This record gives sequence, structure tokens and C-alpha cells, in this order.
Amino acid sequence: MVRKGSIVRVDHPVVQKKIDRSLKSSIREGSFASTSFSLGVSYLSPFALALSATTVQMGILYAIISLIPGIVQLKASTLVEKFSRKKIVLMGVMIRVLLWIPIILTGLLFYLDVPHTIWILIGLIGLTYTSAAIVNPVWFSWMGSLVPDNGRGKYFSKRNRASGFFGIIAMISGALILDGAKDFGKYYGNVLAFILLGFGVLFSLAAIAQFFSWNLLRKQYEPRLKIRKRDYFTFKQFLNKCTSTPFGRFTLFRFILSLAVGISAPFWAVYMIRDLGFSYVWYMLITISSIIFQLIFLPLLGKFSDRFGNVKLINVCSWMIVTTPLLWLLSTLLADVLMVKLYLLFVPAIVGGFAWAGYNLAVNNYIYDAVSSPKRSFGVSYMNLMVGVGTFIGASIGSLLAWINISFMNPLLFIFAASAVTRFFVSAFGLRFLREVRHVRKFSSEFLIKEFQPVRGIIREIHNFEHLVDKVEHHV
Repeated sequence: MVRKGSIVRVDHPVVQKKIDRSLKSSIREGSFASTSFSLGVSYLSPFALALSATTVQMGILYAIISLIPGIVQLKASTLVEKFSRKKIVLMGVMIRVLLWIPIILTGLLFYLDVPHTIWILIGLIGLTYTSAAIVNPVWFSWMGSLVPDNGRGKYFSKRNRASGFFGIIAMISGALILDGAKDFGKYYGNVLAFILLGFGVLFSLAAIAQFFSWNLLRKQYEPRLKIRKRDYFTFKQFLNKCTSTPFGRFTLFRFILSLAVGISAPFWAVYMIRDLGFSYVWYMLITISSIIFQLIFLPLLGKFSDRFGNVKLINVCSWMIVTTPLLWLLSTLLADVLMVKLYLLFVPAIVGGFAWAGYNLAVNNYIYDAVSSPKRSFGVSYMNLMVGVGTFIGASIGSLLAWINISFMNPLLFIFAASAVTRFFVSAFGLRFLREVRHVRKFSSEFLIKEFQPVRGIIREIHNFEHLVDKVEHHV
């Protein structure tokens, strides 16, 4: 008879029962987490605009939330060495639940004309992203100990379909709630109060969904980790070798491209909601459409990556990333408002969906081809930090351009144009330094799609903590 707490094999009936129950629970947990994200984090930018955030402040907000995760994740592996993964995840998720209370209260403070409310909100959003930066990699490690290697694709496909469905429904529902609140506000003669009330409802529902997510996580089984000594190298050592290794040059390319993209990234919501006057429903539909097209193109892009290499895919997608802000500029040639909406719903969304799906897929794959397992977590952490710094610099440049307030054209359109020009030079001069690190076929335009791998990035993300683990201990 095995005593409670004893270490046993993974195929022990009690352990298998715990794992099966936890994996089923995780699908429900993912649906609540996705609902919370879609009702909460997805609407933080529109909420900041409702609190009269200036274009410059939106740029500062984006700069802060771009930099924080990269810095925080440098210490995430240290936490795993000291605390159980379950404890870290539960604490981080509960912090996110509690943070919704002061975020909701910022709406009341703004309505009461309390000064500098927007800066309070920016600080709270920064804390929200900090907690997420701690939780996400640890959660991936936890799930990696539960999902069998040969079943990860099937399991995460199922989990992602469920969470994606509830996430999209929540995003659309949130937009309908906000537009309904705005209509009530017009009817009763107090638009601001009802819009802030609408955001309060959304964030309250996000907190409730996050709490249900926390409760399900609390009941999940966590195998213990035995930690081995890390194959550590410093950030300074990484920088010193950046120009002499394929992964180092790849990281530098990502750094400068994130800078170019960051110039315009904070301002899409500002342009749609404030300049074009789109309703929340149209804003969210255009946002969702790009995500949907990313999922549609993933089968094609996964096969392309496997056959012709990640560098070739990055090359193709980087040039498409150059065109995305230009396509937004072309929308100004359309006089009819409905045509503008339909154009943005499809044309930039299709091009951007293809480009970002391919780029993100190639980035994930290249990392695992170029960096050995023992050093992968540190390499990825340092790369994420540089990408965050690049985005921070880019968003700061965008904020400066907004602060200058260009007079000869719409300032936001000028920012989009500046981002496009910068992206062009990055692609023209940066792509030539990237090198494939595995043998691939010569490119051919004729190939058939036989694989659908939309969760490859998630599966590989699980391995970020591999270098820490001596072994996984299952217990009853």
C-alpha cells in the first residue's frame, strides 16, 4: 500500500487519475481565463481613452507594458527554484483578480474629477502585466509536466478551440455592452457615466471569470520538480556574442523590428475610436478579424516553415509587416464610412493576419532550432527583454511624434507612415544577416498543405524551463 505523499511512477493509477482530472479541468479553466482576458485586458486601451488619455499617454502606457514583462521574466526561473509552480501561479492569478477592484475605481475617481486618474490607471495596468509575466512561463512549465509528449498537439488544439470560442464571444459581448451603455447614456443625457458603468460591468465580469479560473487551478494536480544547477550565462555575455552567432543576429533583428513596429502599435485603438469614431463593436470586430485570419493561414505557414525554413518565412512576412500601416493609410482614400469599415475589416486584417501568424510561428521555431535546450530559457529571456526594450523605444518615439503634433496631416497617420518607413529599412538591411540553422529545401511555389499545427508555439513554450529540471516527481 502506497502512503499519501509517496513518490510513484507516472503510470500509477492514482497519478493517472489526478492527471486526467486536471487536464479536463484545465480546459474549463482556459475558457474562464480567456473570457476574463477578453472582457478585461482587451478593453484596457478603450477604457484609458474613455478616461481622456491623450495620444502621448497611450504611447507611454504601451511602452511601459512592453518593457515590464521582459524584465520580470528574467527572474521567473529563480522563483521556480524557490517555490512550487502551483503556488506561484495561484498567487499571480489572485493578484490579477484583486487588481480589477482599483482599476474599476479609477472610473469613479475620473467621474469625480480626481486629478491624474489616468496615471493611476497606467500604474495599475503595469502591475497587471507584471503578474502575467510571472505567471505565464511558470504555467507553461506546470502544464508540460501534465500533458504527455505525444498528446500535446491534440490536447492544446482542444483547449485552444474552447478558450478561443469563449474569448471571441466575450469580446463581442463586451463591445455590445459598451455600445448599449453609450446608447443609454445618450437617452438619459449622461454618456460618460453610463460608459464608465459599462466598463465597470465588463471588469467585474472579468474579475469573476478570473476567480473561477483561480479556483480551478487550485484543484489541479502539480507534480514536484527537482531542480538541477542551471547552465547560466549573463546578459552581458549574451550581448558580447550577439553579432557572432545566428541567434544573436536574429535577436538584434527582432529588437530593431520591434522598435519599428512599436512606433505605431499603441495608436491603432486611438485612431479607430477617437479619430474615426468607430463604435466599440466595430473596433472589436476589426481587432478580432486579424486573429481569425491568423488561424486560417496557420496550416499553410506551418508547412512552409517545415519545408523551406524559418528564415525564408520571416523574410516573406517581414515585408508584409512593412505594408500593414500603408494599407491603413490607403483607407483615407475611401469617402464612405461603411466602405472604410469593411476595408479595414478585411484588407489590412488579411495581410496583417498572414504576416504576424507567419512571423510569430517562424520566431518560435527558429528559437528551438538555434538554441540548445540547457541554455534556451536564458536565451529566450534575454531576447524577450531586448524585444521589450525595442518596443519601449519605438512607443516612446511614437509618443514624441504625437507630442510634436504634426500640423500638415493627421498626426496618427504620420506616425503610421513613420512606422512603415522604419519597417522598410529594417527589412531591407536586417534580413540579409539572418541565417538558417538547419537543412531546408529550396523554395518552390508549388506545395500542398497536409499539416495543421496551430499550437506548435505553445507546445514548445512548455520547454522553456527544461534546463532547470533534473526530474519530475509524481506523488499520490
